[in-house]
Amino acid sequence: MRAVAEYELAEWARGLPLAHGFKRVRNAAVELTFRRLRPHGFGGFRAELAERRPQTIAAIIAFNTPWVIDVATRMAAKNLNGTLIVCDNSRNRAARVEIERICRERGVPYIGLPFSLERHPCRSHGIAINWVYYNIIQPLEPRVFGFLDHDLFPLQPLDLAALVAEQPVYGKFRSTRWGWYLWAGFCVFDRAAIATCAPDFNTDIPRLLDTGGRNWLQIYRRLDRAGLRFSNVCAEWLKHPVDGTMVQIELVDDCLHVGGVSTPTLPHAANDRVFIEGIVRHVSDGGTLADLKTTALHAEAV
Repeated sequence: MRAVAEYELAEWARGLPLAHGFKRVRNAAVELTFRRLRPHGFGGFRAELAERRPQTIAAIIAFNTPWVIDVATRMAAKNLNGTLIVCDNSRNRAARVEIERICRERGVPYIGLPFSLERHPCRSHGIAINWVYYNIIQPLEPRVFGFLDHDLFPLQPLDLAALVAEQPVYGKFRSTRWGWYLWAGFCVFDRAAIATCAPDFNTDIPRLLDTGGRNWLQIYRRLDRAGLRFSNVCAEWLKHPVDGTMVQIELVDDCLHVGGVSTPTLPHAANDRVFIEGIVRHVSDGGTLADLKTTALHAEAV
């Protein structure tokens, strides 16, 4: 939460500092309790990873959408330089079974996280990332680690270690008047550089910082922001493969970010599997996004 001096008089009159303080204590207790839980298969999962001794770990937090993990693992196998792990935070048990099957067939280490009682999607995501950091990343001590959104697909080679070769952190920059942070869907770290900072990937709602925002207090405020490079984020308008309408997608460096795939009611390209798989298939076959600005391709399975 914000420092006491950062609250305005009107906010004190509404009791916001006290409300924020109470919620912070409650959320911290929930997160610490969750962090201590050990799901079925955890010992074998961590032992298998320890045998590999990965120097770079990229962790995806899966959530209820198997087809996205299907695409993500395919693209990671093609373009990711590092060890991919899938940590499943799905509430839907059938989705967990299917995601585990996909990972097993691809040879991707999979662990089903403990079922969370946290209903808020951002807080659920944050405590899941914290669980992965403190139960997997910290004990295994890879040189580099990062978290990738489950609907972030690398279209070109992605080398996480290269991104932090000359700086401690890298990712998609976000900020408010009360601080800045790296989006939890694309954040990369030199582990040794932040190991003593006690990372916290939870939200900091009083600062209007989403998942990963509490790392403003833990990590980012200590860094020279002006001396850091961040990912390039841009929007592209592409032709839909069915009706030819122009649809906006987001690129984070050379990664396609869909966004909203776990929200089936969202009127967005995220719910159009044909459209997304068409883009990925086209680029995988050697095409470019520029081609899709003028040509509506008919998608097939990736």
